[in-house]
Amino acid sequence: MLVRKSVEQDIDRIMEVLADGRAAIATLGIDQWQAGYPFRDTIEADVAAGMSYVVEDEGAVVGTFMMTYEGEPTYDVIEGAWLTASDSAAQRYACIHRIAVADEARGKGVAKFAIAQGLSLARAEGAESVRIDTHPGNVRMRGLCSRMGFSECGTIYISHAGEGTPDRVAFEIVL
Repeated sequence: MLVRKSVEQDIDRIMEVLADGRAAIATLGIDQWQAGYPFRDTIEADVAAGMSYVVEDEGAVVGTFMMTYEGEPTYDVIEGAWLTASDSAAQRYACIHRIAVADEARGKGVAKFAIAQGLSLARAEGAESVRIDTHPGNVRMRGLCSRMGFSECGTIYISHAGEGTPDRVAFEIVL
C-alpha cells in the first residue's frame, strides 16, 4: 500500500469510497455521515487545498482521508482536556478527518495504514501532536485510535452533523 496526495481525477473514486464508508457506518446503527456528508464540494476543496490523500493498493484507490495543519476551531472547546496546549489560532497539531475504506478492502488494515502514514506526515511537518475525532457509536474507529496509541481526551461538538448526533469523541497522540 502507499499514500499519496489526491488529485482532481481521484474525486469520483473518493466519493465512491466515502459512500462505502457511509454504508459501513450505517451498519453500526449510528447517524454519522448519513445526511450525505462529506459532500462533493468538501472533497473538491480538500483536494484543491492539498489536504486530501488516497491509499492505493496494487494501483487501485482503496481508502481516503483528509489531513490539515491549519487548526480545527471545533477543537477549541472540549469537555475534557487535550494532551497538548494548543488551539486553532496558534495550533501545533495536525488533524486527520474523513477516513474511509472501500468495501473490497475492508479488513485489510487500510485505515490503520492511513493513520500511520498521517502520523508520519505530521512528524515530518513538525506537528507536536495529531488530533482526530469520531462518533461515540463508531466503536471500530474508537478501537483503532486506541490501538494506535491515541488517548481519548473528551467530547467535542461539530456543527455539520445535520440531523445527526453532534457530539464526537476526541483523541490525541503526542508525536
